[in-house]
Amino acid sequence: MEGKEVVYILGTKKGAGKTTVLNSLVRDCQGCCITSVGVDGEEKDNLTSEPKPRVTVSTSHFVLTGERFLNLSMFEVLDVFSYNPIAGYIVLARPLIETSVMIAGASPAIIKQLTDKHRFSKILVDGALDRLVHAGILDGAKIFLVVHSVGSESLKIVKKILFGSRLAKPPREIEATFNGLAGVWGINEAGELVKVADSCLTIKRFGDQKFEWLYVSGIATKSILGLRDRLKICLANPLAVVEPPDDFDNIYTVNRILLEKIFINQSAQHGLVKALRCWVEDLPVEIEDALSIEEV
Repeated sequence: MEGKEVVYILGTKKGAGKTTVLNSLVRDCQGCCITSVGVDGEEKDNLTSEPKPRVTVSTSHFVLTGERFLNLSMFEVLDVFSYNPIAGYIVLARPLIETSVMIAGASPAIIKQLTDKHRFSKILVDGALDRLVHAGILDGAKIFLVVHSVGSESLKIVKKILFGSRLAKPPREIEATFNGLAGVWGINEAGELVKVADSCLTIKRFGDQKFEWLYVSGIATKSILGLRDRLKICLANPLAVVEPPDDFDNIYTVNRILLEKIFINQSAQHGLVKALRCWVEDLPVEIEDALSIEEV
């Protein structure tokens, strides 16, 4: 992933301003590729019945989206990836004229293939935290978070992303050992790799095994993270935790992420900036007012 900048744009709730931020980033990013993780097959929002937001792109951009969402007379298809039963084939395309498009259908695996085969100035991923928890996130990715308020739901999302951003990588030999494994695995005192369970939910007990490392490819439960005082834990997905602990000692990830910028609506709730600065005081995170982004 070196030299390939991937930025995920996440929001703490619908209507937080994520689409405004994404369109602003697209306008300022020539030669970038825009994509999105997951698809539900509907062109209207299930809650509001309003059309789902579209992204405005020009001839200097690229899109990775389902063929169903493209007016093929306005795009040149450059590459074709795997088939999605809802979105059709996921395609890399370039607009022939300035137009708006619905971006949906990609997966982390397809985005990884994209980064291996093509080079862009940047890849912008319109994401949703719940989808990334289950689908995964690319190593080295940056996070731009759009925060709606300091309410309890926003706090949960911010806390989870901050936790993931604070996790370091394990030593290289440990990372190489765990790379590509599915399930829960341990490295015992003899240095042997042992399959523990298919997931954290199916772990009954470790028996007589004493592990120095525990690797989780899926969602890490609170009880598993509670073992960090007696062994080191490595996560495949730094966002896939049921409840992030207050400290992150002895917890690592093979897919490191960085929370780089937070967008807020300063006029919506007083004290939001102050609260956020307290939460991110140990991280080099920029905080920007979303209202300063000019709509065009």
